[in-house]
Amino acid sequence: MYSFNSLQKVYKSTCAFPLIHSQSLVLPYIYLNQITYIKALNLQKYIVKNRIENKLGNVLLLVQHPPTYTTGRREKEKSENERLRLKEFGAEYYETLRGGQVTFHGPGQLVGYPILDIRNYKLSVRCYVEAIERVVIDTCTTYGIKAKTTKDTGVWVNDDEKICAIGIQVQRYITSHGFALNCNTDLTWFDHILPCGLKDKKMTSISKELNKLKNENDLIEIGVGEVLPNLCKSFGKVFNCNVVSLHELNDEKILQLKNAILNY
Repeated sequence: MYSFNSLQKVYKSTCAFPLIHSQSLVLPYIYLNQITYIKALNLQKYIVKNRIENKLGNVLLLVQHPPTYTTGRREKEKSENERLRLKEFGAEYYETLRGGQVTFHGPGQLVGYPILDIRNYKLSVRCYVEAIERVVIDTCTTYGIKAKTTKDTGVWVNDDEKICAIGIQVQRYITSHGFALNCNTDLTWFDHILPCGLKDKKMTSISKELNKLKNENDLIEIGVGEVLPNLCKSFGKVFNCNVVSLHELNDEKILQLKNAILNY
């Protein structure tokens, strides 16, 4: 099991992108719209277990969540007091096994849970994390937003404003958890926490950054539905695979995966 924080890049990257692997890979994705965090968490656990046993294939789960705060393993001792405090604002609160500290998930945020065997892509865990970063950066580039990485976790538009949180888990080469990209998220939810434990840092979104760039009176709203296909294109570009809707595929193993997800 690994967390992003334990894999901070302390030397120049040796990861090469787009990835070079020995076979033409298809990565199915499915957008489940807005589902509760706990349902998504349990679904991930189910797919990971069956992926480890090679009963189900790789998949990219894409969702939104109702207002929810989550925390990683390192914050466990604070969780009960935080749970009570944050629930007063109308949000749910969950401990997770991912890396990282407390963060927020909510409407207007595109959350991605790639569940895949990194051996299929000839990836180390560190390079997998960097690949996710590059997917998000490339997605932001679609909108003319210059995103980057810093010494702190996630993807940033400058040294002080984070646009995407990243926290992963890897079990026997199978990934889970993932990234949360702010599209038109209500950023005031982040005012109740210290996002990812970082002082003097702010959260931003694709919509907020575009409004800075356009400097117009009419506010721009770029929602999850618009960002989703661009993110899938970026994922395919970085991972050098065909990212295809699960609904468009129909071989036997894909049907098993589809039924497992839709009937969970």
